Formats: sequence, structure tokens, C-alpha cells
Amino acid sequence: MAGTESPDHEKASRSRPAALVWAKKLGNLLLANYLIIGFAIACVLGYFFPSVAEHGGVIRSEYSILYGAVAFIFLVSGLQLAPEKLRENVTNWRLHIIVQGISFAVIPAIILAVIHISIAAGCLQSQTPSPAIITGLLVTACIPTTIASNVVMTRASGGDDAAAIISVVVGNVAGAFLSPLLIYGFFPTDAAFEKWRPASPSTLGHMYADVAKQLGLSVVLPLAAGQAIRWGWEDQTVKILNRFKLAKVSTLCLVLLVWTTFSGTFGTGALFQLSTSNILFDVFMNVALYFVFTLICFFTARPPQRFVDRVSSSRLGRHLPHVMKPYRMSKEQTIAVCFCGAAKTTSLGIPLASAMWTQADNLTRAYIQIPVLLYTIEQVFMAQLLVYVFRRYIRQAKENEGDDANTQVGCEER
Repeated sequence: MAGTESPDHEKASRSRPAALVWAKKLGNLLLANYLIIGFAIACVLGYFFPSVAEHGGVIRSEYSILYGAVAFIFLVSGLQLAPEKLRENVTNWRLHIIVQGISFAVIPAIILAVIHISIAAGCLQSQTPSPAIITGLLVTACIPTTIASNVVMTRASGGDDAAAIISVVVGNVAGAFLSPLLIYGFFPTDAAFEKWRPASPSTLGHMYADVAKQLGLSVVLPLAAGQAIRWGWEDQTVKILNRFKLAKVSTLCLVLLVWTTFSGTFGTGALFQLSTSNILFDVFMNVALYFVFTLICFFTARPPQRFVDRVSSSRLGRHLPHVMKPYRMSKEQTIAVCFCGAAKTTSLGIPLASAMWTQADNLTRAYIQIPVLLYTIEQVFMAQLLVYVFRRYIRQAKENEGDDANTQVGCEER
């Protein structure tokens, strides 16, 4: 009869909405995990085409990405942040003591313990870890927090990105002077490390100039420009940020940083000349250390309330300076501490290794830089996983505050 539809047509009509639902679910899944997908693509591109984004490559990533992409991240940060929020964190001495103390004291002490345990266990005979990996681990331990990814991850988690930005600036300025001193002071004295010993401190002048230039042009200047624009045209700035999704675009710049890091790792070829046991040792050690460092950051910034009360009421607590007394930082600042305290940077690590081992050949320097590169690559992936954990942490805190407020209102009505 006219107007009746065939069974095949009805079946196709029913399957069409189901296909659209599944396509929408897939699209949402991809959008929710776009950063991890971007990291995977960056890894593949870095492996097959390392000459494109390695230092001195086709796109000159040492300028286009390490200056351009990082500068854009901090320009957006400057546009987003209220000036008073930045000023508040400049004088937050507890924040600086915790982040820089963990970065330049706790982490080097832990890595130094790992190195001496490895030496005592016979690593110099088995060559796992080899002196190159041990030297690279020491360099990684002594360098400051990374410049861009911790700010992006803090913002994505709902943490205090102003605290992260100030920690980045303070850490990298201090690290330019502290990192070489720590490496020289902690370097093993065993005869097996004679070949890997760094050059004299007189070789570091060029490195200081490079670090000052990078911090000034890619961090301080764009941050100040963003703050000036927000201060002069706040309403228009907020509209533009929301309309063009500049926060999301700045997050995508992190994929470019990962791309150039992978390209540098694969481009030297040194990674393929290390034994499998050394690579596996470094990869799994990095995972374990990153989570240990994160736990230390978390409980240092936000110790259990019972511990705070006990120390504060003790005789020692009454005589401690205010800045040294145990104190529970806000959840937002705690997230910033976790991302900044546990992270390390290639922006200072690679130039530092090049300057301190200037007398060595390119392959030797590449061997020393591999642990730095691997740690910074792995920390981005692990930090992205922590973003989901911290988002839930913040969401639960807000839900609990809402429940407490509703309970209080109910009690007042009764």
C-alpha cells in the first residue's frame, strides 16, 4: 500500500539515531582526552620525523616553540589572572619554601640516596644503571621546575595557577645559580665517573645568558603584557578569552612542547644505543619517583589536621617561626605545589648539561641528557592523569561545602 514503509527502511531509520548517539559519544570521548591523543601524535611525529622539531630542525623549535609557544601560554595566563592574585602569591613565603625546598633539597637528597644504593648494589660492574644514566639522574634532580606544563596542568585541574606561575619564575631564576652548585657538590667521586665529570664552572657564562633570555622573553614579558592588557580592558579581555577559547589553545601549545622534546630524544640516536636494561631502569624509576615526589608535595602542603593540631600545641610549635609552623594550604594551592614541586624542566636542563659538559663529545652529552628528556616526557603523561584526580578532589570539596551550607540553613530554619 501507498505510504507504508518497507521493513528495511524502518530498520535503517532506527539505526540512524543509534549511529549518531555513538558518534556523539566517541566525539565527546576524544574531546575529553584531546591532550593525551595530542601527546601520542607528538610521539609518533617525533619518532618518524625527528628532524622537523628537534633543535636546529626545519621549524627551528628552539625559537618557534620554546619561545613562541611558551610565550603564548604565559600571555594567556597573564590575560586570565587578576593582578591582585599574582601580587598575593609573590609574598607567599610558605609556598616558595615548600616548592623550592622540595625541588632543590628533598628531590636531590632522594636521588643521591638512589645513586649511592645503586653503586653499593654493584651497578658499576653490571652497568645497570650505567654511569651515563646516573649522571643524567643527578642533573635531573638538581634542575628547577618546568616552565609551562605545570601551569597548564594546574589550570586544567582547577588549582591556583597564579601560585604555579610565581613558583615557575622563582624556581627558574634560583635554579640558574643553584643547579650547577648542587651538581658539582653531589657528583660521585668514584673513579668510574672520571670520564663523566663536568667541566670547570667557568664554562657556565653562556648558559646563564641563555636562561635569562628565555625567562625574560618567554615568561616575564608575555606575562606582564597580558596583565597590562587585562588591567586596561578587563571586560573586553574576558569576552575575547571566552569567545576564542584561548585557554584551550594555550593548552594545545603543550603538545608542541612534547613534540619538540620527543624529536630531540629520537633525533640524537643516543636512546637507541643505550641498553634495554638501562632504558627500562630509567623509565620505571621516573614513574616511581614522580609519584613519590607528588605525595611528598601533597602532604607537605596539606598535612593531616591531627598532625597540625598536635605540633601547634606542642612546646616546639609554640617556638617555631610562623612560616615554619605546619599549616594546611588551600586545596587549590596544594594542587599547584604538587605540579610544580615534582616537575623538572628541559629549558634549563638541556642548556645546563651542554654548558657543564662542553668539553665532551656530542654523544656523551646526549647520553647525559636522556634521563632529563625521559623524565620531562613521562611527567607530562603522569601529570595529565593527575589532572583527573585533582579535578575530582576539587569537585568533591565543593560538593561537601555545599552540603555543609545546606545543613546549616536547615538547622537555622528549624
